[in-house]
Amino acid sequence: MWGKPYFSEMDKHTALKSLVSIFEQHSNRLEAPKMEAYMKGISPFLGIKKPIRAAISKSLQKEIIQDKEIDPTILIKSLWQKPYREFHYFAMEYAEKKKIYKDRNSIELIEWLITEKSWWDTVDFLASHLAAKYFKEFPDQKEVVINRWIFSDNMWLNRSAIIFQIFYKGDTDLDLLIKAILQHQDSKEFFLRKAMGWALRQYAHEDPRFVKNFVSTNEFSGLTVREALKHLS
Repeated sequence: MWGKPYFSEMDKHTALKSLVSIFEQHSNRLEAPKMEAYMKGISPFLGIKKPIRAAISKSLQKEIIQDKEIDPTILIKSLWQKPYREFHYFAMEYAEKKKIYKDRNSIELIEWLITEKSWWDTVDFLASHLAAKYFKEFPDQKEVVINRWIFSDNMWLNRSAIIFQIFYKGDTDLDLLIKAILQHQDSKEFFLRKAMGWALRQYAHEDPRFVKNFVSTNEFSGLTVREALKHLS
């Protein structure tokens, strides 16, 4: 379902054509290689710096969100299937502003986005904004989906299971967080080690004593420990 290409249908839509055209008009071929190198070549870039991209997106988002003829899923999929990273950023930001997470079935799309063209720049936003808000809307889905992510062979779903609660503060499901972390505590993967430390560092704002004790009584990589205790004496 989620692999279906939508170009032929959506490219006929004025809104998408205008969006693509405006972004391409602001491309900067001098900046693009720098951005591509920073993101380890995960995707080509148009070279639009963040402040410029944000300004462009702000006006386009408002117009497109108000357009009732646009199918959000089709637009998001169409943009994600385009090569340039700026379109992926726009798609996930649009998804949040459009509040797709209020649709019970949207977790399928969110999961697809996490696992396609994956890198920290998209995965972290998708996990901590879209997935996080989805599970607030549908708490009965949280344990089922997150358990699947914890034990998935996909590292980016593992990372998402660890970090989706970073903005939950006092609402953090600590048992689920502990489960996600301990399942991967021996991982050699940088992005999982970093994620575990990040999640613990965020939770330390709520319960620093727990985090100190948890880190001291479990074996973690130096990276995880440093991240977890970063703001603790």
